[in-house]
Amino acid sequence: MKIALGLGLGEPGMAAEAAAKEALKTVPKPDLAVAFASIHLDQEKVHKALCRNLAPAILTGGSSYAEITNAGVSKNSVAIMLLSLEGLKASFSVSKVFEDCRKTGFALAGGVPPFSKDAARKLALIFGSMTTGYEQNMVDAIGEKLGPLPVFGGLTCGDYDRGMNHPDFWTNYQYCGGELNKTGALLTALELPEGCEVSFGYGHGWEPLGSELTVTRADGPEVLEVDGVPVIEFYRQFLGREAKDKFFELMVQRYGFSIVAPCAERSILKLPVSCDFKKGSIRYFPAEDMSGKKVRLIQASRVSLIEGARTAAKECAGAVPGRKPDLVFMVSCCSRSHILHSRENEEVDAVRSVFGADTPVFGFYSGGEIVPWLNSYGGVTSPETGPHGSRYHATTVALMAFYGKDPVKKPALKVRCAAKTDPAEELIRTRAMLERSEELLDNTESFLANLSRKSYKDGELLRRQHEIIHAYTPHGVWKEAGAVALSGGRELKNAEFTGVFMFMDVKGFTAYCEGHTSAEVVKALNGIFTPATDLIYKNGGDVDKFIGDCIFACFNSARDASAAARAILLLFREPGAGNTFSVRIGLNGGRAVRGNVGAPGRREYTFIGDAVNTAQRLEANCEPGKALISADIYRESGDMFRSAEEKVIKLKGKAEPARAFLCGA
Repeated sequence: MKIALGLGLGEPGMAAEAAAKEALKTVPKPDLAVAFASIHLDQEKVHKALCRNLAPAILTGGSSYAEITNAGVSKNSVAIMLLSLEGLKASFSVSKVFEDCRKTGFALAGGVPPFSKDAARKLALIFGSMTTGYEQNMVDAIGEKLGPLPVFGGLTCGDYDRGMNHPDFWTNYQYCGGELNKTGALLTALELPEGCEVSFGYGHGWEPLGSELTVTRADGPEVLEVDGVPVIEFYRQFLGREAKDKFFELMVQRYGFSIVAPCAERSILKLPVSCDFKKGSIRYFPAEDMSGKKVRLIQASRVSLIEGARTAAKECAGAVPGRKPDLVFMVSCCSRSHILHSRENEEVDAVRSVFGADTPVFGFYSGGEIVPWLNSYGGVTSPETGPHGSRYHATTVALMAFYGKDPVKKPALKVRCAAKTDPAEELIRTRAMLERSEELLDNTESFLANLSRKSYKDGELLRRQHEIIHAYTPHGVWKEAGAVALSGGRELKNAEFTGVFMFMDVKGFTAYCEGHTSAEVVKALNGIFTPATDLIYKNGGDVDKFIGDCIFACFNSARDASAAARAILLLFREPGAGNTFSVRIGLNGGRAVRGNVGAPGRREYTFIGDAVNTAQRLEANCEPGKALISADIYRESGDMFRSAEEKVIKLKGKAEPARAFLCGA
């Protein structure tokens, strides 16, 4: 087996040619060629030069945010890996990337011949366009078509620095053999000869913040609310309410979500990839329906990302103990490179510190990472791990260690520069400039981390306070207070309300209180109020207050109020069924004023008016187990009650008698 790496800098075509020729010195007849070139280079020139110097049929790879070789992390470069292995069987399949990613996966898998029945090791490499975010469906389809096997690779990368809403962010290129595509994918199916081995690892190093949250409103992968809070507002508590849209989009990627992985005690990261400020949503990749998902907020720091790469390397190496790999294929996320900044090389160094400094490392910073769940080949291909055993990730580092059957001489790497400038001198100048800012960056990062933790803890405390206060506040008042607070106000406005008012009283409860302890009284009363309150809210009402053993509620319509009254009567109609008490209900409709009553230091936002008083007096004149409903409300309710008896009642404080209907459920 022979492995060669090549790295070219400078003019795109000349850099690609120089890298290819350098690698061909060691591997003149490769079975596989993988190339990555900076998205900032002219991809047509790069691809043409690669095809002139290499057999196009064996070429795969594409555009990258940064390139990884033994020389470390480079940008504006072309990196090539050539592999020659006796007994290796390689077949290639190209497909357009369809909106339905499963269709892409089936097309790719259908384009390669069946594996040999006696194949010792089967492996699929894939490099494709970053498009919909549903690339997991593509990975699943490949596994379903080809059977259990490791799928490893990544999505080619666009100009990440442009920002998520710029078209160039989403424009990326794939080297599909002799074709240069923008929306394509190439699958390489490999049958490894006896004695070869592969292992895998992935990690991220993102750290959780706070407790578990629930996505309460989403449109597929677009999240609109978290724990009932608009998602943009949720993030502004960390990033500042005055943050401009561009800064918000940049910084929000440091605060993704994690979801517990379904087949391991690991987490899947969800990276914010676009913000729609008009819609009030944030889209997350990998894409899936986020509705109802249990998530945790996560935060990235450079130190933790580097440790995440080291953890991935340890897991990968631990799957094949006692052997040293001949090559480590590394696919890391473009967002990690952006966060690591001048410390990108430390991520590669962390990987090499595990496998050995002389172990060749090759790869790229991608738009998405594809790697098996488990570390060993046997674990990945076991039927117990599912039909494919691989996953599409974001902001993660994915590793594949390749072990040949015989020791391989480690390839030396010579950097070929097609430009006139001295890259070594330029690198020294750049590093000096970056090192001067390093301490400031670290201090700033630490400050932001501490600030975000404090903000989150404050937010958690505020959320708990809100939950407690909400339970003691009418729902209508709570919503109105929230709207006033958001608009900058400090007081609820006095307003008119036209609707229906309900008073529900528990008969016999006063006598019960005299013979029971306070704990028994509260328990018994809550046993009545809880189901009654649930029925009021179920029928569109709102409990304004509890007055001793009485409930005062309001409704927007006569039918809703009557439906709630009937449901409550049915609930307490049969004393022998465990209901010790009976209830009586009064309903009346009309206009009332809702205003601030009390003192500046203690207020209540309550209803005042004759319509409210009449409802209370109707309840006082009602028979146990019945509802006494004013004539107007009864007529508007329709034929809802089992029985109704018209009555003319003299009400306290009223000069004229009132017409009402005594109704039974």
